[in-house]
Amino acid sequence: MDNDKISELISDYLLAQFDTFTIKDFQTYLHRRGAKLTKMELADFLYSSDYVFPLVNQEFITRAGVFTGRWFSFCPSKEEVRKNHIILGHRCMPFVNQEISPDSYILVSDADSTESEPQTFSMNLALDTYAMFGEGYVIPCILSDKANNSVPLASVQYSLPASVELTSWPLDKLFPGQNFEFGDRILCQVIDWSKNIIKVALQKNDRSGFVVSASAIKREEWYSQVEDALLSEFERHGPASSIEAQLSYLFLENRDMLCTKYCGSIEEFIVSSKKVRFQPYGLESRLWRADSEIPCAGSWSNQQIDTPTLSDMKMMLTPSILDAFIENQLYKQAFGKSSLSPDDLLDSIFPNMLSAGSFERSFLLLNLKKRFDILKSTYNAFRDYPVAEIRSRCVELFSNVVRIFGGIGEPDSSADDFPQQEFVILSQLYIHLVRLLDEVENDCARDDFPADDVSLSLEGMEETFYGIRDVLEKAVEDNQVRGYGIVTESNNLGGADGK
Repeated sequence: MDNDKISELISDYLLAQFDTFTIKDFQTYLHRRGAKLTKMELADFLYSSDYVFPLVNQEFITRAGVFTGRWFSFCPSKEEVRKNHIILGHRCMPFVNQEISPDSYILVSDADSTESEPQTFSMNLALDTYAMFGEGYVIPCILSDKANNSVPLASVQYSLPASVELTSWPLDKLFPGQNFEFGDRILCQVIDWSKNIIKVALQKNDRSGFVVSASAIKREEWYSQVEDALLSEFERHGPASSIEAQLSYLFLENRDMLCTKYCGSIEEFIVSSKKVRFQPYGLESRLWRADSEIPCAGSWSNQQIDTPTLSDMKMMLTPSILDAFIENQLYKQAFGKSSLSPDDLLDSIFPNMLSAGSFERSFLLLNLKKRFDILKSTYNAFRDYPVAEIRSRCVELFSNVVRIFGGIGEPDSSADDFPQQEFVILSQLYIHLVRLLDEVENDCARDDFPADDVSLSLEGMEETFYGIRDVLEKAVEDNQVRGYGIVTESNNLGGADGK
């Protein structure tokens, strides 16, 4: 069975499985449909999948199983009520399928499904309503909305427009015959997780003068529960991989307490909380304690550098990265430029700590040469021209990043030995470059490759890297000197005994 069919079977299972399951259950499902995967292969997949939460006793539950039918809510802003249209942004996070963008959500109410419409909103509202996608992702998420046809990403390098057209839903069609007012709340449930179909209902503001209703009191209690639970989550899971991941842990572990009809919204909580706020985390942002910076390691992680960061690097060294380096060499050769030998090319891709020994290196080198011959036989430099320059910049920056990682990955190195924010930024640059190289090597999208937008993003990454390089190289050098100092002292002691 080919990989595409296996991927389809896996996706079908994870989107339809609502109960807890084991690796054996998963394997049985796949075997009955002709996909013969080992338990180890399935375990590796499940523990790394964004669609699955590992539980105790080697059980798992899908995001669809956790979040389908759970209550969440939000209050539209004054601008939205005035314009009679709402936008969604981050408001359905983490209950929806994160692979589907907000402009593709489907809203249904008692009046059946409601068609979305383009509507102009202030950029300030858009930034607030997309904030939980995290620093570095907010602007691309806003400008990639299908309703935005006038503001390209490449045009906002130095300033943002005052307004932007976004996909929205008309309140009078969602709730016909009801007078929606500022302060009213929209109560939501995801009823089809795979398609992001969200059922919505109107909750009228039940405040009357100075009288505080029972539901308002319960909602204030909800905010207090969220604050306590989030502070606890920070200890267990740290900054996680994104704000979306942080909220996933929050609602996974506290869903019975927090997913009630009296729930508030996370965006309202952040505005009112004194203990939790958005904090910078390298190039990105996370929710964190208001009175402290986010460290790159803590009680939630192993303090040794080689886990989890470098193990993540190994997993992310995809075939696309190998192909990108090879095609960069082929392009140079096609135009008579100097290129690297296979040995030097391997060193550019794999930092020292990813090569366990001479046998592994020989194996990698053999595969590199085989892949080089395969790609060379069909390579077309002129078809490659639209992405060649960007790819060349990507592989150069990738090589520089992994070179520093090679120095950081010295035995017994600790996260505390390196500048915290710079180390986080280096890790994030690596992740961004892996994704970017995958995009460059997507041949199916070659004709529609967004060269201007990617070039702008890459320029930002290059500037960021050169801004932190000297600090990290100095830290690597200092760490190596400390290690050499210990060995030298030991040798001198041995010499004093005449042994």
